[in-house]
Amino acid sequence: MYEYLREGYEDTDVFNLDFWRLGELIRDMAYEEKWEPVFRFLADEVRKQTSVRDYLSGEKVIQTFLLAYLNVTDYYIIRSEEEMGKGFADLYLEPFNSKYPDLKYAYLIELKYSSRGGFSEEKMKEQLTEAGRQLARYADDERVVRRSNGTTLKCISLVFSGWELKAAEEYDHSGGAFTI
Repeated sequence: MYEYLREGYEDTDVFNLDFWRLGELIRDMAYEEKWEPVFRFLADEVRKQTSVRDYLSGEKVIQTFLLAYLNVTDYYIIRSEEEMGKGFADLYLEPFNSKYPDLKYAYLIELKYSSRGGFSEEKMKEQLTEAGRQLARYADDERVVRRSNGTTLKCISLVFSGWELKAAEEYDHSGGAFTI
């Protein structure tokens, strides 16, 4: 995927992303809990920069795209498919506290995907419920608690249908309780 991104950027200028804007959005996510603008921005970039053929791999295309672009800044150590709570978290944005000791928020992100033809509101509700269950298990993992290092952990689910972000929801994990 790295080679794909590099060649696309060099050869066709396909990846014409406003890195300055993305950096500002991620900073706001890290310090001000403004996570939704980051994922709306990235969803728009997914739409602009991918082709229908890319979606043969479904969720992995979205996950890789997010992984690549969330690594633009160094506020977080991005962990992908790491084992947590007897499952594998799609993305964990671990605060880079040694560089940013005042960072306020850490994020667990669960992605759900439906093909363009396989999407329905009913299926999306089921995916959101399942994402909430998964995030609850991941959030209670001792490594997540330790690595979050005093920041507030935000649990987010993102539902994509093809290149379109259909839902972005936060689950309450304050005080150890988890609301789906």
